[in-house]
Amino acid sequence: MDDVRFPLNNKQAACNVHGHHTEILVTGFADKIFIVVTQYGRIGSLIKTTVDIAPHLASNPGAVPTTSQFLFGESTGSQSDLYMLYASSISQTIAAMNPHEQRPVILGIALKPVEDMAQQRQVFDQVIDKVMACPVW
Repeated sequence: MDDVRFPLNNKQAACNVHGHHTEILVTGFADKIFIVVTQYGRIGSLIKTTVDIAPHLASNPGAVPTTSQFLFGESTGSQSDLYMLYASSISQTIAAMNPHEQRPVILGIALKPVEDMAQQRQVFDQVIDKVMACPVW
């Protein structure tokens, strides 16, 4: 049998974030980057994010404007606002890491709610760092 590599670039990680087991899967397709971040073992919301201008043309690729849209899941409320922030921040960080990356990001996310803003920020930073540690871009 031939030793053929799987045609998709996959990276995954698991960690403890704010006392909750958190799984991360990042898959690079030819036309999209698919990222799953879950503390429930399933996807709760799916969000598509595109960059509005080519990152390499932006004066600051890490702050390139993005457009995000819920494909399914709860699209109103504080948790959905936070999910939109995750989606745009992930896309902007990818753009900063690779200014020639233009594939849209599809983010599947399901995180347990955190009420305290300081703890919410810690969770956010840990999740973003863990996703960026699994580059397929």
